[in-house]
Amino acid sequence: MLGYGYRHDHFWYGVEKYKPAAIIVDSGSTDGGPYKLGMGKMTCGRQAYVRDLTPMLEACFHHKIKLLISSVGGDGSNLHVQEMLSIVKEIASEKQFAFKIATISHDISRDLIRDRIRKGGCTPCGPLPDLTTGDIEKAVEIVAQMGAEPYIQALNGDPDIILGGRSYDPAPFAGFCLHRGVAPGTAWHMGKIMECGGICAVPKGRSMIATMRNNSFDLTPLSPLERCTPLSVAAHTLYEKTRPDRLPGPGGVLHLDEARYEQLPDDRTVRVTGAAFVPSPVYQAKLEGVERLGHRTIFIGGIRDPILISQIDSFLQSVREYTQRLYPELDRSDGCRLAYHVYGKNAVMGPLEAATAGAVSHELGVMGEVIAPTREQSHAIANNVRTSLLHMPYAGQLATTGNFASPLSPHEQDAGEVFRFSLYHLIDLRPGQETSLFPITQHVLDGSAKIDATQQRLTPEERDALLTAKPQKTEKKPLPEGEASMMDIASVVRSKNSGPFELTLDIMFDNEASYQRVKAANVLGNEVIKKLYQVQDDDILVNIGLKAASAKEILWARNSTLLYLESESR
Repeated sequence: MLGYGYRHDHFWYGVEKYKPAAIIVDSGSTDGGPYKLGMGKMTCGRQAYVRDLTPMLEACFHHKIKLLISSVGGDGSNLHVQEMLSIVKEIASEKQFAFKIATISHDISRDLIRDRIRKGGCTPCGPLPDLTTGDIEKAVEIVAQMGAEPYIQALNGDPDIILGGRSYDPAPFAGFCLHRGVAPGTAWHMGKIMECGGICAVPKGRSMIATMRNNSFDLTPLSPLERCTPLSVAAHTLYEKTRPDRLPGPGGVLHLDEARYEQLPDDRTVRVTGAAFVPSPVYQAKLEGVERLGHRTIFIGGIRDPILISQIDSFLQSVREYTQRLYPELDRSDGCRLAYHVYGKNAVMGPLEAATAGAVSHELGVMGEVIAPTREQSHAIANNVRTSLLHMPYAGQLATTGNFASPLSPHEQDAGEVFRFSLYHLIDLRPGQETSLFPITQHVLDGSAKIDATQQRLTPEERDALLTAKPQKTEKKPLPEGEASMMDIASVVRSKNSGPFELTLDIMFDNEASYQRVKAANVLGNEVIKKLYQVQDDDILVNIGLKAASAKEILWARNSTLLYLESESR
């Protein structure tokens, strides 16, 4: 992710050793919630982007490596395309680099979306309601994810740099390769992996080099301390995916039934073959839009009294009911709501948590958040909730001076505007609109700097360390004998999804024998998932195994009232 930082020595080692044709960075995500799109804020600060972009622009200029960045600024809005262009111009001007730059914006109007709604050409992308014209009216900002086609069109103009607006994450990777004649299945499969950088490495890394052929590609971590394995690469097809064998995107579906993963002799590189891209009868683009709900105020404090801890749920409910009498509008709509996050009990998973039944912690942390139409109303309600937590009586009370220890002053903190995703839908495009709705603008920057591809960016010590470093031997979990917990047998247990309306559980194993043992035990069936995470049959959308990765994936719909507002991966 651009702005998150990376090892510059690994970067220049990769430039020197592999002499890549392109540096490609996916810079967007909805993981952090709708706030960025609603407020027009970039994911990272300007200084972070300058830090990360400077070596890339130096490599682009001196080594004639193309630079493609998608979903600039995090949300890929037209505003942030221009802001990122200004940052690139600032660096280029300081270093006197001459560049040809192509920027790609989006031009999907609200009238076009309304027209598609009326004609049935707009469908939900996940378990959420159909889109209405009212949603369009209330949306603060709307963006559309472009596919590979705008990047291919931009590359036809031979720019040095492409700054793309909101994009399907693999789009710039696939676009560059498709422009070079790589088969679509190969190009898209590589893009689906490379858009996450070095996550498929062991141990998890940041940067990866892909070597492309028409019908295969090789993946090698830039860090010499990491390696790719067939299992680690195959397992990445589960990451943030609704299901691992069918990956839909703009213009088609990537089929991975016949994908194969081969360890190469260097024991760090994996060769991938066999993916197929099946075009869709109708080209669809995903819309992302946000609606303002109000203003948020938060407070935080601790509870240490074991008598109160033993009745914390009923106590918090009594505070809620008392506050509702004072503010009758509370909890009557999403725009005026109180939420508790009780750390030490169930703050992370909320209503999905089943493990705390009967469990008692010696202390609890309570973070309260109040959403209301205005800052003043939000602050007033939050103040009332916090003081009630401090002074409200409870059964068996001994500590009569105060219940709630507040570490901060002022006790209530302004947390700004609150938004929710109101558009997360697929819109049908007509032939040609996959490019015409994403206009390209050319920019020419003049500069007097001379190309110097011989300049050494690594010290001799850094180069020697990178050339001699070896990855650690990976320790695989043996197949346990007798009864075993999932921790004893699984190599990875993670929860992550690319969208705000679903939750995914991925469980991976070091070998097929462990995978088959868990499969035979049927401990990951729907009945177990329902009991573990308090979900119903209709909530469970996918429960599938991926033999090639010795992995299991379960997907269910999020059903908590406030989870979809700002949550990343709860």
